[in-house]
Amino acid sequence: MSEQQVGPKTIVITGAARGIGLATARILATRGNRVVMSDLDGELAAAEAEKIGDRAAGFGVDVTDRDAVREHLEMVEREFGPVDVMINNAGIASASPNILEQDPKITERTIDINLKGAMNGTIEAIRLMEPRRRGQVVNVASLAGIIGVKGLAAYSASKFGLVGFTESIRLEFADKGIKLTCVMPGPVDTGMMDGTSSSPLVSMLAPEEMATGIADAVTTGKPRVSLPRSSWLLARTISVLPPAIGIRVGHWTRIDRIYTEVDPAARAAYEERISR
Repeated sequence: MSEQQVGPKTIVITGAARGIGLATARILATRGNRVVMSDLDGELAAAEAEKIGDRAAGFGVDVTDRDAVREHLEMVEREFGPVDVMINNAGIASASPNILEQDPKITERTIDINLKGAMNGTIEAIRLMEPRRRGQVVNVASLAGIIGVKGLAAYSASKFGLVGFTESIRLEFADKGIKLTCVMPGPVDTGMMDGTSSSPLVSMLAPEEMATGIADAVTTGKPRVSLPRSSWLLARTISVLPPAIGIRVGHWTRIDRIYTEVDPAARAAYEERISR
C-alpha cells in the first residue's frame, strides 16, 4: 500500500510565473501548501513567489533540459522536502494560418516545451516518488489534445501527445501508489489568447477558474479535469463526428477562426516573447 499524505504538500509547478501556473500557485499556497514556482523566467517566478509569501519560492528552470529538471527536483527535495505533487504546466501556443506559415523553430519549440518538457517533469518526478509509493503528477494538456484546432497544428500535436503520454503513464504506475491527473482546459484568458477571435459557443475562463479546478484535483486526486464543461462537451462531440461534418461544425460555430483570424498587433508581444 502507498503511504498516506499528511499535512501540507510540497508542490512544484512549471510555467508558474504567469497565467494558469501563477494562479494555481496562489491558490495552493493559500490552502497551506509549500509551492515551488519554476519557470524559464526565474527572476519573475521569484518576484511573484515573494508576493505570495513564505509558502512560495521561485526558481529558474528550462523544462526542455531533462538534466536540469532532475537537478531542480533534487534541489527541491534537499531544501523543502519530498516532492508530493508535480504540476507540468509550462507551455506555449503560437498561432499561424497553417503549419507551412509557421517558423519551423517555433514548431520545434512547441513540441519541446509542451510535450517533451512535460515528459521530463513527469519522468523525473516519478523517479523520486516511486520508492515512496506516493505522489501525484498533474499534466496540463488542453481540449486541443482531443480535437484538431485550425491554426494550432503544432500546439494540438503536443497536447494530443501529452494526453496519450499521461494516460499511458497512468497504466504503467497504477499499482505504484502514484496518481496521474490530466487537465484539459478550453480557452483561458492568458497571453495565449491575446489577439484571437471568439466563438459564440466557446467560453473564456479566467485563470483563477482553471487554477481552482487544478487545485481541487490536487486535493481529491481526480484523474481528469476539463473546464468549462460546455467546451468539453463540444470538443467530445466534434471528436466523434466524421471529419467532413466536424469541419462544417467548426465553420458554423466560428471555432475554426479563433486562432486564424487574429489581431497581429494585439498578439505581437506574446508571439515575440515565446520565440525567444
